[in-house]
Amino acid sequence: MSEVTNLPVVTIQPTFREVIKEVWSGEVPQDTFWLSCYKSSQPSVHSKVRVTLDEVNRDVVRLEATEGIDIKDTGKDVSTHCTVEKTCLPNRIPETKLFLPAHQYADPNRANPQHPHRITALDVAPDGSQFATGFLDGSVHIYGATMKDPPAETSFGKVHKSTTTSLQFFPSSRVLLSGGADFTLCILPAEPAPASTALTAVRTLMGHRRTITSTAIVARGRNILSSSLDGTVRLWDVSSGEKIHILAAGSGRFAPVTCMSLGERASADVSAAVASAPDPREVDTNDKLLFCALQTKSFEAFDLGSRNVVYASPPGTAPLTAIEYNPAHSLLATGSAAGVVEVFDTRALGTALSSFTRGDSGIADLRFGGDGQTILVGTDDGLPFVARIEAGKTPRVAGELVGADCDAVRCLRAVGHEIWSASDDGVVRKYSDSLAS
Repeated sequence: MSEVTNLPVVTIQPTFREVIKEVWSGEVPQDTFWLSCYKSSQPSVHSKVRVTLDEVNRDVVRLEATEGIDIKDTGKDVSTHCTVEKTCLPNRIPETKLFLPAHQYADPNRANPQHPHRITALDVAPDGSQFATGFLDGSVHIYGATMKDPPAETSFGKVHKSTTTSLQFFPSSRVLLSGGADFTLCILPAEPAPASTALTAVRTLMGHRRTITSTAIVARGRNILSSSLDGTVRLWDVSSGEKIHILAAGSGRFAPVTCMSLGERASADVSAAVASAPDPREVDTNDKLLFCALQTKSFEAFDLGSRNVVYASPPGTAPLTAIEYNPAHSLLATGSAAGVVEVFDTRALGTALSSFTRGDSGIADLRFGGDGQTILVGTDDGLPFVARIEAGKTPRVAGELVGADCDAVRCLRAVGHEIWSASDDGVVRKYSDSLAS
């Protein structure tokens, strides 16, 4: 394992934009909000930022921080573009961008601040027209992605008997796959409707014996994959709803699978195994590599065409809770229950390229940005962030995803230059141009 880099944390008072707006509009002559910086083994710093209007140009808001923190603003657009730089600690915290939501989707029936419904699954349609959320109570809700407040709900339903654990749109954007803690997979219609309609499964797939933890759609969607705490990954035929193959995780010992990530095999990735005779129902499985994160503190790679394990890692220090494969850049990222993220070159998986942490709070989700140099990190402590990894350089925080107030962010999606997140407060947030360097 490579040396673990401790990354800093920059947090800001969640209501700071409201504070700035009140001063800018003249409701109050001045006000303050808090800005804090933390880094392991160093004292934390809490700055009270004073907000005032410029004496000459009354359209310009001025921010003055204390405790040696430099906060940069861009005039009256400060509420949407704000960076901070930490300078007073012995180990200087680099300039850190604050990514603020361009839009927040809050269903008034499910994002009530007094009784929020925890979002446990999220996906965005490939064509960007809609998004789906799954909840702790087993329901699934689909909304139009237009910036309406409240969001326009197109369909909903109690799909699972207990928690919805995974959601994946098919490539058409008009069909949705869900997995649940009730051991079932459901294929759902996702045609946008002018008004809310009941959402019912057109097909239910059964066979797992414990919670389904993640799902994947193979190529155009004639086959799907599901992983489970029962220690299996199952390949299914969508048209018939029948199981095609069962893969036993943990080198055949049925180790619980906490997450999986599927992608096309890069030419230089770990060696392929000899392909098995395909089932006639299999479509486009021969060139796929499947990575599984295991509760046994390790991960393994399956060659989907041969259904054989082509790499099994030695156990780490904590169960793995997230995994993401980026075939375009031959990269793999894993996250653990102890808060450590490791990044590997899939052409040489023996040693991590880099490792980083921001404390011991568990990693809930990982997603690569399109450039292969950024990783979106969802965390159980409600402090999601964007990490930047570059060859030969120490990992760093490229930006903080501001919005959730200590609510776990369990679901992230990268869509072009946008980041979508969902958290325990029942709110879906969209950050625009957040992946730009």
